[in-house]
Amino acid sequence: MSTIGELSDIDAPDLIDIFARRERTGRLTIKVGGQEVFLYFDRGRLVLVTSSDITLRLGRMLVRQGLLDTPRLLEALHAQAEAGGTKPLGALLKERGWVTEPDLARCVEDQAIEVVARAMDDQPGIFVFDPGVSPPAQVDGIPLEADVLLRAARERIEALRMLRKELPESGTPFELVGPAQQGTPAGLASPEAMVVSALRTGAKTLPELSVHMALDELTLGVAVLGLRERGIIATVAANGSVRDRTRTGRL
Repeated sequence: MSTIGELSDIDAPDLIDIFARRERTGRLTIKVGGQEVFLYFDRGRLVLVTSSDITLRLGRMLVRQGLLDTPRLLEALHAQAEAGGTKPLGALLKERGWVTEPDLARCVEDQAIEVVARAMDDQPGIFVFDPGVSPPAQVDGIPLEADVLLRAARERIEALRMLRKELPESGTPFELVGPAQQGTPAGLASPEAMVVSALRTGAKTLPELSVHMALDELTLGVAVLGLRERGIIATVAANGSVRDRTRTGRL
């Protein structure tokens, strides 16, 4: 029988801790902020964390981290579909030699941390625990320590709070400045290059960039700050002028 409750009565960290300590097996679904987070337990051990958010799909995260390019991702997804969707994407990528086992493990772990961090957001929501439900075979997963995962998720939430203080209001547009208007500067990380590419079609706000590239808030924010610090992008004032650097070195 399923267990259903409100996050206002018991929050996500406590739920994860309870099911881990009680060595439960099944699927914990957390519905918050218009998203669904799925955590699969096997006798108290977290074996898989997934989300309905498209920005947190494994393939997108591998591309975001510069571990895979888009053409290879599309080819692997096509092969997965031809196989009836029964084989994990990570297994297909490893077979082709496009990602290594350590890279895949790190990406899956980072994916789990981001998913749990979103589930810990202070918003109204509900949870459902379905006992005995096994994780889907076509999704990559690695064993995860609940306490380690929660600690990392809390650190990410704190990093996000600090990041928001450094960024302008969400409605403030950014645009390319200087040489970046003619070509992509060398030495950019993958998310930074994605931001530069997106801004080539015109000024965009943070929410517009997020939709355009399907990046999570933390990755996008760090990329934007890095580009601002190096003078590659700048915010645009209401009158259309580009704002100058401040005394702190930020735009």
